Amino acid sequence: MPNATALDDVLLALAHPVRRRMFEILFAGEARVADIAVAVAATGEDLETHIALLEAAGLVTRLKRRDGDALIGNPAPLSVAATWINTNRELWVMRVEMPGVRPASLGQPQEPLPVRDRDVDHKQRRPRPSGQRDDKP
Repeated sequence: MPNATALDDVLLALAHPVRRRMFEILFAGEARVADIAVAVAATGEDLETHIALLEAAGLVTRLKRRDGDALIGNPAPLSVAATWINTNRELWVMRVEMPGVRPASLGQPQEPLPVRDRDVDHKQRRPRPSGQRDDKP
């Protein structure tokens, strides 16, 4: 089993679309932080937070340059996530293929609950402009 902290760091780093895009940009090689910021439309503290999470996972390294900081990608930590994903996928496939075995977390199969008229909201709702709340007059 992979190191749980390393796995958590990698999954957290890749959990946000901006960080995934930043990492993808680095497939082409080293890139200036300013250029990455423009490409992902992030600035200031938000950008630094994204970089810090990628650095904590070991997915990027910051390089100090005269013309501004740059980042370089490191795909090695992806193997931690890949190992965990592949192991769990294989275990679930084996589990699902076993006849008569049902994951304990799902319990016993149950009949679907009947839908009663009183459970259904028959009131027609009009679309409301975005940002408007129900509790406003």
